Amino acid sequence: MPIPDYIDNSTHTLESILKQLIENENQHILDLATGFFRIEAWLRLEESMNCLTSFRLLIGRDPAIRPAESDRIDLIRYFRQNIQEQLEGEPFKREYKNQIDRIIAYLQQDHIQVRLFGALGEKPQFLHAKAYIFDQYSIVGSSNLTPAGLQGNTELNIVNKIGAIASDLRVNWFEKFWNDPSVDLDYKSKLIDALNASKFGSKAYTPYQVFLKALYELFKDEAMVGENDRTTLELASFQQEGFDRAVRLMEKHRGCIVADAVGLGSISLTR
Repeated sequence: MPIPDYIDNSTHTLESILKQLIENENQHILDLATGFFRIEAWLRLEESMNCLTSFRLLIGRDPAIRPAESDRIDLIRYFRQNIQEQLEGEPFKREYKNQIDRIIAYLQQDHIQVRLFGALGEKPQFLHAKAYIFDQYSIVGSSNLTPAGLQGNTELNIVNKIGAIASDLRVNWFEKFWNDPSVDLDYKSKLIDALNASKFGSKAYTPYQVFLKALYELFKDEAMVGENDRTTLELASFQQEGFDRAVRLMEKHRGCIVADAVGLGSISLTR
């Protein structure tokens, strides 16, 4: 199939064209700038990504995530939490665990580099551009490196098939942002740490963390106490918490025992 002049995820999807460029056109060096990055996008391109001999990923920042109360947010923490939220929202499956192991191993390779733009310095900086730059081809447009950007969203990306233009974009545009003073040069290790720290990673949990997780899983589905269930007595915060807990246990088991150390108000809770 010939390479199209533009990609709108309708006639041609970005996912299919990237695979074609890497696998069929032997474009094995890729510099990529994206406002957003999601792990699932890499998983869709995994086989093709493994063919790359050099991959530089520059993650930008969409102005939409800027909070109203502050001119800056901690981008490193934001993207770390964003990655963790992506992972924690997934049900635990062995297949997905294996996929996370593979992306960690992929990122650990020396020819794979990841940087975060706008993370350092006092002045807010936004890199909202999206560019996929190979040796002989370049794709510039609206698609982020996300599942929706690869296919699903209605996008518009222009495909340039002139090697001199791709080289100019790489040398005079990408390099400028790749080496910008605001860039976090060590973001790849932070991304790997975030993946390892998730429930799919290989980071060992302490016995205390396992205990807390067991408590959370045991009690997370309990109903909240409504306003009509509150006692008319004035209770201290820890007593109100005990009262709420007793109500939930009674709803679940039709009874409970209220027991605490002498002087902490167990009698008050039962009135």
